[in-house]
Amino acid sequence: MKEETTLLEGLKKGMESAYRGLVEGYSDRLFRIISRFVRNPEEAKEVLQTVFLKVIENIQKFEGNSSLYTWLYRIAVNEALMRIRSQKPRREISWEEVLPHYEDGIRTFEVPDWSKLPDQQLADRELQLFVQESVAELSEDLKAAYLLKDVEQLSEDEVCTILDLTKPAMKNRVHRARLFLRKRIEERYVR
Repeated sequence: MKEETTLLEGLKKGMESAYRGLVEGYSDRLFRIISRFVRNPEEAKEVLQTVFLKVIENIQKFEGNSSLYTWLYRIAVNEALMRIRSQKPRREISWEEVLPHYEDGIRTFEVPDWSKLPDQQLADRELQLFVQESVAELSEDLKAAYLLKDVEQLSEDEVCTILDLTKPAMKNRVHRARLFLRKRIEERYVR
């Protein structure tokens, strides 16, 4: 916390060493989260540069209502989402198409038995790539909540602050993303 306070003071004073500390201290983590959204390393680097520029331009406006780390994440997620939106539209699958359907409180489909998965189909790399592709299919709001909560393992409060959501709204998005991914994996590996 003291380091963050010192870094903030240096940034607000325009100290070059503080800028260097900002880039060295946060580049890897921010690049990782940005890459999960844009999925192209070159674009992720561009977004990361934009994030640092925004931080430098707006550091005087930072009031300290959240940690610097949370504020940086929020800027990174927003910039990554803006980059995605600026690209040509791509096909998104509605989560309602793949979520379980109920009739009178009863599932209207058979629950697949995941224990019968053949080992060869569960090759780690193939599954990892498939999950990454499936995450890319999530809508932006679900993807942001899922990546921050489940992949980056930020606290619920941090995710809510970054995405400007209430806790129930954030949990709902993470839950819907998990259901979507579960359904996609079932479709690929279980049926």
